[in-house]
Amino acid sequence: MRSAVSLLLVGALLGYVLPRLVGTTASEVGTELGTVAAHQFVGLAMLWAAGIFVHSFVLTGSLPGLTRTRALTLNLTGSAVSNVLPFGGAAGMSLNYLMIRSWGFRPSAFAAYTFVTNLWVVLLKLALPVLVPVVLLASATNPTPTLMVTAGVAGAALAVLIAVVIASLTSRAAAVRMASRVAPVAARIGRRLRLHWEPDRLAADLLGWRDRVAEVAGRGWGQLSVAMGGYAVLQATLLWGCLHAVGVHPRLSHVFAGYAADRVLTLIVLTPGGAGFAEAGISATLVALGGPPGRVTAGVLLYRGFTFALEIPVGGVTLAAWLLRRRLAARRA
Repeated sequence: MRSAVSLLLVGALLGYVLPRLVGTTASEVGTELGTVAAHQFVGLAMLWAAGIFVHSFVLTGSLPGLTRTRALTLNLTGSAVSNVLPFGGAAGMSLNYLMIRSWGFRPSAFAAYTFVTNLWVVLLKLALPVLVPVVLLASATNPTPTLMVTAGVAGAALAVLIAVVIASLTSRAAAVRMASRVAPVAARIGRRLRLHWEPDRLAADLLGWRDRVAEVAGRGWGQLSVAMGGYAVLQATLLWGCLHAVGVHPRLSHVFAGYAADRVLTLIVLTPGGAGFAEAGISATLVALGGPPGRVTAGVLLYRGFTFALEIPVGGVTLAAWLLRRRLAARRA
């Protein structure tokens, strides 16, 4: 039922809210999408694939010993599962856990990997909106009030997150104090869920996990940051390419603002990957900055077709291949 409600919400957002929000029609958007040539699709697909490859360096930096092929498998299969289910991030995480354990990694390594990768993702998604007003003003464009409010909220959240992370990862004394306060609260919550967690044991586990995260982040922060930055540049370039494919030629600062809106709105978990919300937010941002509604919406839907929809079949095929290899290995064993 949750999936059905989420699917209905996505349909309503894309089919009803989005066209009216930006002042276009579904037929106009369809006509603009029909102008995209086959060679443009191929070029955009190659750009999308390059972004997936660069992002794999984030995963290998978060899990020492992970190969490039396995990193790509984790990325594609986790995204495929997350993109078909509301609150699908947990399902994708569970699938990644099964894969990582089958490759011989310890649960503690998976916990550190999950935290570090998601930390860098959230840092990027919160940092981009903060930079939007600066980038727009530098290009002689006045940011809209909505963009200013978004930048303020994201900046406050980013400051709190950075302060907590720095305090817990750079100072073990601060981590000890934090664990001693968090463990009793978590134990009480666990009892309500019929989980028998001892506060002292839980605090020790939290500190052990913190030490693992600090080790991984301290050793791989350079690779993580460069790879995440490169991935963001390639995705923003993909958005620019999709807009050009439908005849829109925006300023780079406007593309940056649209991409920042995309990254923030994908945090919404009511629909898989923020579907419906992200498309509406990107389109509204670009139209508010002077883009033609029909073409902008067509370009945004093309972009989300690569970054969201295409990952489902590609990830599904990758998952089927992994399951087949696992079954064959079990038969040989």
